[in-house]
Amino acid sequence: MLIIPVAPGAGAAHHRATAVEPPASTRVAQSTGLFATTCVAAGSCTAGGNFGGAGRPLEPIIATQAHGRWSRGIPLLLPTNAAAQPYAQVTGLACHSAGNCVAVGDYQYGRSGNLQAFMAIESHGGWARAFTPRLPANAASPSSAQLEAVTCASNGSCDAVGTYQDSAGNAQTMVVAKPPSGPWGQASEIASPPNAAANPDALMTGIACNAPESCVAVGNYSVSASQFAAMGAVEVRGAWHRATQIALPRGAIPSTFTAITSISCPMAGQCLGVGQYAVSATQSRAMAVVESKGRFGRAMPINAVPPGSSLLSSTYLLGVSCQPSGLCLAVGGGRNSSGHSVAMYLIRSAGHWHAAFLPPPPGAASGQRQLSVLYSVSCTGHLHCGAVGYYHDRFGVTRAQAAATP
Repeated sequence: MLIIPVAPGAGAAHHRATAVEPPASTRVAQSTGLFATTCVAAGSCTAGGNFGGAGRPLEPIIATQAHGRWSRGIPLLLPTNAAAQPYAQVTGLACHSAGNCVAVGDYQYGRSGNLQAFMAIESHGGWARAFTPRLPANAASPSSAQLEAVTCASNGSCDAVGTYQDSAGNAQTMVVAKPPSGPWGQASEIASPPNAAANPDALMTGIACNAPESCVAVGNYSVSASQFAAMGAVEVRGAWHRATQIALPRGAIPSTFTAITSISCPMAGQCLGVGQYAVSATQSRAMAVVESKGRFGRAMPINAVPPGSSLLSSTYLLGVSCQPSGLCLAVGGGRNSSGHSVAMYLIRSAGHWHAAFLPPPPGAASGQRQLSVLYSVSCTGHLHCGAVGYYHDRFGVTRAQAAATP
């Protein structure tokens, strides 16, 4: 298993990620990717993503880490209306304890080929068949929806966010909640910022809570056909307020990939979100934003780049996890000196960011096939963290990877 250095830089090249194997198969080489993880203790994490292969369905997968070692992935059972080729994936995970988790994601269903959101529950180490949540009352028919992130509190309550298509054919953000006892409720819409396009094409990709019924969600939405903006929304005493636009760092230019993708709330009343924005037609830059007492500040650029970055460095962040001490670990990707996008992590300490590339497992591609990314990170205690993503091997097959701090 990789040990991420606490201080990126010297010695980082001596550490590597570890491959996480797909379900056993003797017939075909399977591609695998991990897009979500949650840890309940050092060396004890759960991760989700998907797996498939040539001529094989793309299905959701769950892998677990115990005592620092990752198991082979296991497939999740999709709802019975899943298409023969469901193109399914796990995009969010939350655990009350080891063996008691919630996974969310999406899959294609029926003959329409529409995407539908799913939720799956693990109890005492066993995963039940996934089910579809009840969508908002104004959802289109046939329905189309995705869930991207989920979080659960110690009292048993949970919240999940994503997007759905309304009856007018517009993509709107939604949240679905579960009380401490009882089933998941019906999803409800989170209104987009006032300057959203007629079809906001809105999506929430991150959620975190300071306390039950006090949460923060982040994502992006369309201002025009060629410009997306970052947004955030807050829940106060169980009621979600209209999302607000998050001001970008100075120097940002219009782009379709601008977003705050993930958020972490290490203490009551204050959260940190991360994402990316464009500084040129070919260059992105990581950014961070603070939410405090229901208000989002202006996002700030993260100028730290790993040693060995390209001259025109390009960075982006997909996940973040923070501790009450102020230590944060964020993950994503950056452009190396060869011009390829490879996995990257950043550590925030004493208000400053430090960056490093993550060397992939042995057997990873080099040259033109080089590609890797970290999608999600989860920390417990004093920066005991696990991170997951994928890389390309020397044959160009996508493989799941995982990394951990000491």
